[in-house]
Amino acid sequence: MTVQENAIEFITKEKLDEYIAQAVKAAHYENGFGISGCDLLKPIWWAGYCRQSLDQQAQNNRLPEYLLTLARMAKDQGVVVPREYVFYDHVTGEHLDRPGMQFIRHELVNKQKVMGIFFADLRCLSREPAPQQVFERECEIRGIRLVFGDAPSGMDIGSQFARSAITFSNKLTRMATHGNARAGNIGRVLKGWVPSHRAPYGYVYKRDAEITHDGRIQVKRAWWEIDKAGEDGMPLPGTPADVIVKMFNWIGNEGRTVYWVAKTLNEIGIRGPSGGRWAQDSVRYVMLNHCYTGKHKYNATTRVPNPRRPLGDITGAIKRTLRIAKPAGESVEFSVPVLVSEELWQKANRATRERGRGRGKEGKSITALLRNRVFCPRCSKPMTVKHRSGSDKYYYLCSRLYHAHEAEHCAYRRFVPDTWDEAVWDCIYAILKDDSWISERLSLAQKQNQDIDKLVRLEQQKITLYQNKIVKIREGFEGGLYNLDEAKVKVNDYQEVIIKAEQEIKRLTGLMSDHKLTVKIEDLKKELRKLAQENLDKVTFAEKRDIINKLGIKVYPSEDLKTMRIRCSLNFTTDVYSHPLNRCGIIQFASLCSQ
Repeated sequence: MTVQENAIEFITKEKLDEYIAQAVKAAHYENGFGISGCDLLKPIWWAGYCRQSLDQQAQNNRLPEYLLTLARMAKDQGVVVPREYVFYDHVTGEHLDRPGMQFIRHELVNKQKVMGIFFADLRCLSREPAPQQVFERECEIRGIRLVFGDAPSGMDIGSQFARSAITFSNKLTRMATHGNARAGNIGRVLKGWVPSHRAPYGYVYKRDAEITHDGRIQVKRAWWEIDKAGEDGMPLPGTPADVIVKMFNWIGNEGRTVYWVAKTLNEIGIRGPSGGRWAQDSVRYVMLNHCYTGKHKYNATTRVPNPRRPLGDITGAIKRTLRIAKPAGESVEFSVPVLVSEELWQKANRATRERGRGRGKEGKSITALLRNRVFCPRCSKPMTVKHRSGSDKYYYLCSRLYHAHEAEHCAYRRFVPDTWDEAVWDCIYAILKDDSWISERLSLAQKQNQDIDKLVRLEQQKITLYQNKIVKIREGFEGGLYNLDEAKVKVNDYQEVIIKAEQEIKRLTGLMSDHKLTVKIEDLKKELRKLAQENLDKVTFAEKRDIINKLGIKVYPSEDLKTMRIRCSLNFTTDVYSHPLNRCGIIQFASLCSQ
């Protein structure tokens, strides 16, 4: 990839060629910089690199000056820089993840295609010490020289230290600049103005300013206005402010979904905040902005990297994907024109959150009978419900599949079809029709409780027995029957037995059913008997879900999805149905088996 192949949005190839020609002419080095037709297979050339980050910088005169500096440096060294090896990036200097820099690192440095690289400015390489030092180390290992226009270029310890000091100074300067800009905006808000940044979608930034005698712009006042309002102060139809009002009414009052809103706005030809088409995320992003209620905060939140994501290349761009709130004392509030009421804003955002919990594009609930009750056969975590694209059908998919950056990532990619809902219900249907099943399981549970209670009493008797033995050992020690060492050994042995018995009692107590649960089972048995006497073929989805919840159904598929286990969690220990599924997905019932 070269500058010619990757045209910069703000500097075209033609304009860059023009700047290079002007720089060569001013440096009087027509035969050494920006030369076309060089044999790039020969590793005898040098490269030149310059960078700018802000959009305004791309339109000023600094780029021609950078190129002139590179041409003069090439002339001083007496080397040739081919046109293909003149690079310009329009990206921030906080990392090395830039098109031109990536080409230099992977193609020129790693493959040793150049003898050296010119940098017009140390800031062109990086504004962060770590990426700068990594890149310099790579070039040092490959034997490639680095020459800077404003810093020592040697690889001795003194030159490296000086460059690092300059980079740290540049970083502090950048931090001070950002801090001053933030403080200036806070000062503007405290004076009753708005911050000096672009207004959100639906508003326009306005200011009252004049040019002073020394040519500077003096701002007297700054505020936000409704984007294209009428004489009555209301938004004009089809304007961004009108879209905001309609958007909140659609979602908050009419119950529409963000999918419907985005689709409708695209159909009527309304452009989004970035000038393109609307998407569901862009609708949500706009709706989350609290400024439309008339109250907005500056310096209330900040973006930070996600600490759970893998770090990767330390010289690359580490995205700040998490928005967190700053301490309350750091934000300042200012007023803007009201577009929606606080009540409507809360209502619309609450509706959006509720619809996002397992609902489809049109806001219709996914009628998944086994939601949160199907467990991944590999990681044993609950599977999530997903819609099939372009269909009303759905499927269950492991919720850990997309967490590749987390330790709990699961690689199980198969999905459980929605036909399993009916398979599970068929099992429950058969159970409900068999009245003896509940009675049998209840008797088994009660018998289990009795057996556990008996075991607990045995362990308690064991504890009492060994406590009495410890008392006798102490009496024997006092009577001279045992010496100190013998008494300690015997007491320690008996205490270990007591500790194990106490642990066993604790384990058995956890397995034992209490009397309250038995009452619940009796009540459930009466309710299920009553339901079994009715027509189970006509029960609604909500009634099916209620029955499944009361039975505590959990489904455990096999990895090949040919069989599944259905387990009840009402203290039953022998209540598993096993259902083999053939390749066509036809359910073949098997007899009730013990776990």
